[in-house]
This record gives sequence, structure tokens and C-alpha cells, in this order.
Amino acid sequence: MPRKSSLAKHMLDIPALLLVMGWHAAAATHPKQPNILFIVADDLGWSDLKCYGADLHETPNLDRLAAKSLRFVNSYAAAPVSSPTRASLMTGKFPARLHFTIWSEAASSAERKNQEIYPYLPPQTLENLPLEEITLAEQLKKGGYLTAHVGKWHLGDLMHFPQTQGFDVSVAASQRGAPPTYFFPYKGEAFGEYRFVTDLGTSSDGKYFADRKGEYLTDRLTDEAMKIMADAGDRPFFLNLWYYNVHTPLEAKQQDIDHFKSRLSPAYHHQHEVYAAMVKAVDDNVGRLLQKLADLGIADHTLVIFLSDNGGYINEYKGRAVTDNYPLRSGKGALYEGGIRVPTLLYDPDWVKKGVTVETPICTIDFYPTLLERTGLPSDTPVDGKSLVHLIKGEKDTLLENRTLYWHYPHYYPTTTPVSALREGPWKLLEFLEDGRTELYDLNDDPGEQHDLSKTRPELTTRLLAKLHKWKKDIGSQGITVNPNYKKP
Repeated sequence: MPRKSSLAKHMLDIPALLLVMGWHAAAATHPKQPNILFIVADDLGWSDLKCYGADLHETPNLDRLAAKSLRFVNSYAAAPVSSPTRASLMTGKFPARLHFTIWSEAASSAERKNQEIYPYLPPQTLENLPLEEITLAEQLKKGGYLTAHVGKWHLGDLMHFPQTQGFDVSVAASQRGAPPTYFFPYKGEAFGEYRFVTDLGTSSDGKYFADRKGEYLTDRLTDEAMKIMADAGDRPFFLNLWYYNVHTPLEAKQQDIDHFKSRLSPAYHHQHEVYAAMVKAVDDNVGRLLQKLADLGIADHTLVIFLSDNGGYINEYKGRAVTDNYPLRSGKGALYEGGIRVPTLLYDPDWVKKGVTVETPICTIDFYPTLLERTGLPSDTPVDGKSLVHLIKGEKDTLLENRTLYWHYPHYYPTTTPVSALREGPWKLLEFLEDGRTELYDLNDDPGEQHDLSKTRPELTTRLLAKLHKWKKDIGSQGITVNPNYKKP
């Protein structure tokens, strides 16, 4: 029986239940527990924000947030695609350990249907984040937090929605990774199927048949998030706000599209006015959220975290490239820097008083232990991540600086074949799984990964490759298998 449905088992342990109830009451009145506003954008590239070097895009609200936050310039998604990274945020674990290495719907038979296309078959991975995993929301809820999720979920089907994973409230958690449209009524044919976004059948004031022509999904999600913040009262809240922007389909408000179209320049790396308008929608709504925190008088008692779930999508949508992750190589799906390095801002009103650029590499697996330590709550499960609290306090953290980060993506994507990677200090090693080919880069001198050093540094390459293999064995990662039905073009 799944852990979260074992009610009879828990009812038998009455003393333990009473102890937990007492802990709930004590934690709920803890005077130093901050609110947490956790904002995740979808497919936003490392250089898509002005404070990270964007040219066409305008992000004044996020830039102002960066000016009073920790701005991590070596922050990594645990995977180059959505669902695995989101699983890492919820569990603090590497996706390869969870066997959750591809987006949710691709983990079913869909990825294996066209078996003649690829010389190797990806592993059969999980489609749903297991209910047995103890999520960050469950830990915070146990510690007295009001837990709310708004927006994209993409961690499983209806029986694995946020309400089953520790959230008191959930709004707009569609099973799919992208909406059919960003305009009301948020439903229709898309990506070869009928899709819809849940829970948004009424207007923001609760009316079913109000005139909602032109209502934009990102604005609506912010409306819902602000209502939750206002309704929380004196109880500390964990608000998990995961926008669908800037994932395809590319749709935005016409006045914003016109604005960026008038600003296009051949000198820019970013060349898509609709995508720029979608980035602006995220920025506009972050501004609304920050203003709401101020209006509620809780800005000085709320942690604000902003990041993306993977690198920017560089492939074409309706015949045009979506974004450019320059100066980083490649994009979503790849384990080159453009696929996994993401913009990350962290504002802590107690310890961060001005903008600080942080060079120490971090990963999405780190937010789970960070938020538990920051809120003074224990962890009930081992995790792969490391707490960032020392960095937040402005202290040196040798453990973080010297650790190795790992990735494993045994899947195909337009930007990659199956691949694993690690980063140790400045060194980045990639192993392509079809033929065992390796590439080695010095990210200090070559962040764009243009100069492969694997042949000139053979001893280092061999050592790092052995370390990567040991990690994959230790965590029980899944590999690829030869495809007997492959037909070479």
C-alpha cells in the first residue's frame, strides 16, 4: 500500500500521532518562520533576463529583485527538461536516482513508439512522482506551513496531483507540460491531443459567466497566487508558483508583441518578439507579486526564489528559433551549459541586504535542504542536495565549492543523443552513451564549451569518467539498450 494511503497504520500509533500534532501547533506559532514564495518559469534560458545579459528582452522587475538578492551565475537544473527538474525540487534528489529522467507523458510508451528511428532505446522511466517520496511541501506542512501550488505541475496524473503530495491548495495544475493556449478558456487541440488547464472555469471574482475575453494565463495565475497570500493570514505559507510561460505555444498580448517587434535589431542574439513579450509577462507578474507582498506588509518576512526549470528552447516554433542562450552552448534537452544552466535569484530579507553575485555552482536539488534548514525544520528523508544557508548568510562553504554535480539523460531530444555529465570545479565532462565518446571543457576559460580538451587532458578525462560511472552505478541509474528494430537511414 502506498505510504500516503496507509491511514490505518498511522492510526495505530496514537502516541506518535499526538506528538506530531503537538509539533504542528508549536511550529505554526514559530515567530521566525518566513513565508516562502517559490517562482519557477518554464523553459526560460540563462541569458533571457536583462540582469543575465539579455538584449531584446526587458525585465525591470526581476532586475530590481536581483539588485537585492543573491544572483547565482552557476545555477543548474538537475535535468535538461521539465518534469525531472521539478521532481528534484520536490524531493532534493537526482532525477536518475528517482528513475524520473524524462517529462511525464514521454515516460509512457509514447517515447518508444517510433522504434525504428533511434539506434538505441531509452529506459522505461517513471511517469508519476511516487507517492512514497516525502516532498518539500509535506515537510513544510508538517512544520505548520500553509502549502499551496499554483500553475504547472507536470509530475504525474490526477492521482499524483499536488494535493496528493503535501499541498493544501492547488490551482491550475494541468497534467500536461504546456497549455493549448495562454488565453481564456485555456483549452483546445494542441500537440496532437485535446488539452485544458484545470480549476480556472470561473473568473477571478468567482463568477462563471463573466466577460473574460483576452484574459492571459500568467496574469490569472498571479491573481490566484495573490489571493492565497492574502488569505493565509498569520500562518506562514509556502506558495509554489510555477508559471507555464515561456513554454510554447508562443502567445502574448498584442501590444507587447508590437513593442518588441519595433525594437528588433540584427545585432541582438534574441530575435523573437513574441517570446520577448512572454518573458515580459513573467516579469510584469513578478512585479505584481512583489507589490502585493509590500501591500500585505509581509515583504520583510518572505523569502522569494525565482528560477527556471531548464535551459532555453532553441529549436524552431512555426519556422522560427525561439530563443538563444548565448554565450552558452545549445539549449533545452542538452547537457551542454545552455540546456542546464538557469537564471536563479534568491531574496532573504533577514540576511541578504543587497545584490550579490554568487559564483559557487548550485543545483535544483539544493532547495529542499535549504528551505528546511532556513525554516528550522528537520528532514525525514535523505537527499542528494546540500543546504545553501551558508551562502545566503554570506559565509564561505567549502563543501559546496568542492562537490561534484552530476546529470544523466538517457533519452533523445532535437539537441542531443543520450548523454551523462558531471561538473567538478571548473571541469565539465560529457559522455555520449551511444558510442562512449567523451568531451571535456574548462568552464572558467570556455563557458561556451567550444574547445574539447579530452584528448589533451587524457588522465583528467579518465579520472572524471570513472567518477561519473561510479555515481551512476551507486544511484542505480537506468541505461539505454540496443534497438533491434532500428533501420539506419
